This record gives sequence, structure tokens and C-alpha cells, in this order.
Amino acid sequence: MSDIFGFDNTTFLSLASLLSVSQGSQEIAEYTTINEVPDHDEWESETENDSTIMHQLSGSTSKDQVLAKFLDHIAETFSQAKSIPRHERRRSKATINGAIHVTASGLVFDHGDPIVYVAKNGIGSDSIEDSKRMKIDEELANSLTKWMRIIASTMKRPAIDKDQMWTKLISYYKQRLHIYISHIKGSSKDDLAAAFNMRSDGIVLAKELHELSAQYKADSIPLEVLKRMISIAYQLRPVAAPVGLTSHIGRIRRSVFFLGRLRSAYETSKETAIELQKSFKTITISCLPPPDARWLKKSQLIQRVQELVKMEQVPQPQKHHLDKLRGRPTNLLTTCHAEVQLLLKFEGSFSTNTDPFPYIGCSRMSCWLCYQLLAHYKDKRTDTRGYYQTRGSHGTVYPFWHIALGSDSVSYPRVQFNLSVALQDIQVLMQQQLKDFLRTQRPKRAESSTNVTVAGGALKHSALTRMREAESWTTPGGTEGEVGCLKELVCSRQCIRFPATGEPAHCRMIDFYRCPTDYPGTEPVTFCIPDLSTYWGKSNFDRAHRQILIKDQDLAELNGDYLFYWCRKDDLPPNKYLMNLLRIDSVPFEEYFWYGDVFITKFHEDEGSFRFDCEDVPEAFLSLEHLIENMIRSEWERKTPEDEIRRWQYFDTKQEKRNADKQVILERM
Repeated sequence: MSDIFGFDNTTFLSLASLLSVSQGSQEIAEYTTINEVPDHDEWESETENDSTIMHQLSGSTSKDQVLAKFLDHIAETFSQAKSIPRHERRRSKATINGAIHVTASGLVFDHGDPIVYVAKNGIGSDSIEDSKRMKIDEELANSLTKWMRIIASTMKRPAIDKDQMWTKLISYYKQRLHIYISHIKGSSKDDLAAAFNMRSDGIVLAKELHELSAQYKADSIPLEVLKRMISIAYQLRPVAAPVGLTSHIGRIRRSVFFLGRLRSAYETSKETAIELQKSFKTITISCLPPPDARWLKKSQLIQRVQELVKMEQVPQPQKHHLDKLRGRPTNLLTTCHAEVQLLLKFEGSFSTNTDPFPYIGCSRMSCWLCYQLLAHYKDKRTDTRGYYQTRGSHGTVYPFWHIALGSDSVSYPRVQFNLSVALQDIQVLMQQQLKDFLRTQRPKRAESSTNVTVAGGALKHSALTRMREAESWTTPGGTEGEVGCLKELVCSRQCIRFPATGEPAHCRMIDFYRCPTDYPGTEPVTFCIPDLSTYWGKSNFDRAHRQILIKDQDLAELNGDYLFYWCRKDDLPPNKYLMNLLRIDSVPFEEYFWYGDVFITKFHEDEGSFRFDCEDVPEAFLSLEHLIENMIRSEWERKTPEDEIRRWQYFDTKQEKRNADKQVILERM
């Protein structure tokens, strides 16, 4: 950053270091992005989504969403290793630093040909280890390029058991596999089964996974056993968390999910090559050499902090914060993070004829400084802030960070100017954060599951418990008449999803909950309802449904009662899958349709207790295409969507009048 005209690198890093030791985890204000909603996976750093409800760029298309998902998974594919857990580092001399394997990927269309650039946080020195890592990554990039071109050209999906690319990836992930499987092996069979008991076959799969992990010994496990373990973990990914999940069970689930995530990245690359085959026939994947790291003396940071305090640009830090700074090594290593490398590549290396895709895929969420740089930087093509986006930020401030300007970037004065403006904005933001934090002594934030500190007494514990119970039934910031939060989780069941984007129908695991207070739906009181907030967002309770009875099918498991759910809010797009079934290109302005993703669930009524229980929708339901088409056409001709919306409008109007009358009576009293 010292190369950037008019910008003081030492002051910036001093502020970042002070913010890191005093308030290292920052809240993130979201901005518009084509980011992805979590896909069943319970960790912040890796997410996936194909939902129509996501933070979108204006005018983003389903192709944009596919490419964003692909870039995230390509970044995960090249994240070869992760840090060894602390308890293992104590027992061995291995010191693998997972931070240097954090990866980002970006896409550029050069005369219509897609080029994917992969960058890593790596130190970037001339050491032998760095050269080895770079060579391995380049070999993988060449293999993936050939593999994806063949799939896009032939439109054939290779069988995973016979795919040499999958075998090569497993070998590439050797260190990560060791960490995940060792943790699974170290857990008990009962704990592993308890982590996945919300699915009918979850316990069986979990026990099989544990039995296979017992065969694991580094460098000696058969390849077929390893493939089977990853396949089981991939199947367990959609299983909802059990009620009363403990931290121990949560860690077990995350290890299984990470293991299955390796297969997910492979499948995403394969499906993207099929879906975008026209352009991906000429795809190229290329690795960027990491820029050299830089050294900074700790004494310079401490001296600059003291100067800033004297100039009253920041308040006087607390003693223990300064002690943390003094405890740093004498010489500090600063690196150029992967997202920043791609930003510089896009802004400084290409002519205006090339077209960078405005999304940067990441193997982990971005750090706070990278996130802020992308949010404040104005790109040279559109001159807008936040043009380049990522999946989000974990909010942690990593202060030993720099921008490594190459010769290409230096030749563009506009790029340097925009970087300088963005960095100065971030510097002002850090100064404000420090003033707000250091001048206001905030109470100790509880980190326990009971939301109380160790010093909290019985009365405080009781008061907080009552407060949480009261708040748990209302939506934050809600008003009278709004629907409360969902109650306890009942189960997780397989349902059929008809994507609003027009993609093929498929099965999806959905969580079912007890109805919230003041729920306006017409399901029976004893019924549990699906949580569709991942797909419908704030319109989760603006739902309508139709009961469907299917009988006389050759497969007995298909017979039974089903519920057909759709959103009645036209804030969501009309469902293109159903439009394709009806062979219509657009919905007339004056007519209503099924909006958002549409779902089919299955249930039965217990004859003894008259309670309604949910069931898994058989996968064979997808074969009933003719029946589904006839049902949709019949409901469309009967104007079912319009009738449902008219009915809800009538009830909404009636409720508004009732609330108004109630208010008048209260005022008169």
C-alpha cells in the first residue's frame, strides 16, 4: 500500500492492529449482492444456494447465480489444506497454516471465452515449498480445464466411481480428509447417530460412516472406502439439526458436512459445465502467482498509535490492548489476500473490451478489511461502489494486510486513485469504530448458552430467562397483528421443489415446525408447517396451499395426501417451471399466478389421535409428470391462484377493520 500515492500505509495498519486487539470481531452491514443463502451447512465459511430468494444485483439472472455458486465451489476446490487443530499441534511437530490455502476465484470473459483465475493467500516467497504448492495447483487447474471442456463438449456426466478427476481430487485433499475423518473416528457411534437422527435413514448412514472411519489410517485406507465415506457425508448434508443440539454434536456434524462438501464442489463444477456448455467449451482455469509478502516492524506500529493518540485521532487505548500489541513478534509479515489479488487483476490487467464477472468466489467468507475494500472501491468500468462482491464476511479484522500493486495496476492512475479513496474511507471508518468502542465501556457480553455471565446472579438469570421466553414468540420490531416466530422444530422431511427459475423439479429436505402464534394459515391446529424462509424470505407466512389426494398408483408409496404450497406475494417472480408446464411465456398483467418456488409435502392423519404427521415425499413422485401437468392445468383453468389471493385480500381487509374498530374502542375508554 506504500506504493499508493497519497496514502500512509503505517497509519492504516496501526489503526487496523488497534481495532483488531480491541474489537476484533466487527458487525457487517449488508449491501446488495448476488450472495448465496446457506445450503443446509452449519458453518459460516462455506455456503451454497440455488434459491430464488437471495441478495441480488439488479437484473441478475439465473446464469449469474449459477456462476456465483460455481466460483465459490472452484475456490473451495483449490483450498487444499486447513490448519491443524490446536490439540493435534501440541502432540506433533506439524505446523500447516491453513490461512495460506484460503482461495478466491474470479471470472473474466475475454472475447466471449471464460477464464477463471484462482488466487491464494500464500506467502509468495521464493521458497521451495511455495514453488511446490504452485506447481501442484497449476497441474490441477490444467486437469480441471480439460475435464470441464470435455463435459461441456460431450454433454455427458462422467460416472463418479470411474472418473479419474474425482480420484485426483481425493488425492489433492489428503490433508483435509485426515482432519475430518480423524474427528469422525474419534467420536462415538451413538453421538454420530444422534447428530443425524432427524432423517429416516440418517442413523443407518451415520453408523456406517463411523464403521468405515474405524478402518482409517493415514496413507493406508482403501480408495473405495474413502469414496464411500465421502458419498455418505454428501447424503447427510441436508439433514436438519436435532432439537437441543450440544456443541459436541455440532462439531461432529460440521466434520461430516465438510467431508461431504468436497463432493459438492465436484458436482457443482460438473453441472455448471453441462448447464453453460455453450461458453464452457472453451473455459480456461489459471492460477495467479501470489505476490511477495512484506515485513513491518512492530515498533513502527506502536509509535504511530501513540502519535495518533496525541493528535486525538483515536482515544487512549486501554492498557491490556496495548499489551496485546506489544506481544506481537518484532517483525510482522503482511500478505495480499486472495480477493485483493483478483481485484487488482481485474482492474489493472485488462482492457475495456474484456468483461469481468462482478462476483468473487471464496473458499471462506472474506475478512473485514477485504470486505470493506470491495464495498468502498469504485470500479473503473461502471464507477460504482461495491461492484465486485463476495459471499459475505465473517467480520474478523486481520490487520497484517497489504495491497500489492503490480506494474499493470501502476500504469492505471485511475485505479490508484480509486484504491486511495477506498482505503481512506476505511481508515475513517476504523477511527470511528475505535472512538465508539474505547470511549464507551460496554458491559461484558455473555457467551454462554444461557445468555448470562459468570458474575450473573440467580435473579438476573431468572429475569433474562423470562425475557427470552417473551421475545421468542414475537418478531423483532414487530407490531400487533404480525405473525410470530416459528415454534419448536418437529422434523425434517423430503419434499418436492419446483424452482421459480425453471430448473428441473427435485427433492429437498425441509424443516417442519409448530405453527407460530397468530398464524393466519388454514392448516389444522395439530398440523406442523414447513419453514420456507430460505426460499421465500420475508414472505414465508404469505403462503397458500391446496390439498391433493393421489390414489390408484402402481407404486403404493405414491398414494396418499399431499399439500401443494406456493407464495401468494407477487414480490416474488412467477414460477417458470409451472409456466413451462402450461406452455406460456409470460403471465398476463391482470392475472395472478403461483409465485416463488413451489413445494409439495406429504402427510397422513392418525386415526387414533387425529393428529397430522408429515412424511417424506417419495422420489418416485417426480416420475408423475403427466399427473402433475394435468393438475396444474386444471388449477390454472379454475383460476385457483386468483381465488386464493382474493380470499386472503378479503380476510386482510376484515382484519384491518377489526383492528381499526378495536383502536377506536380503546381510545374511547
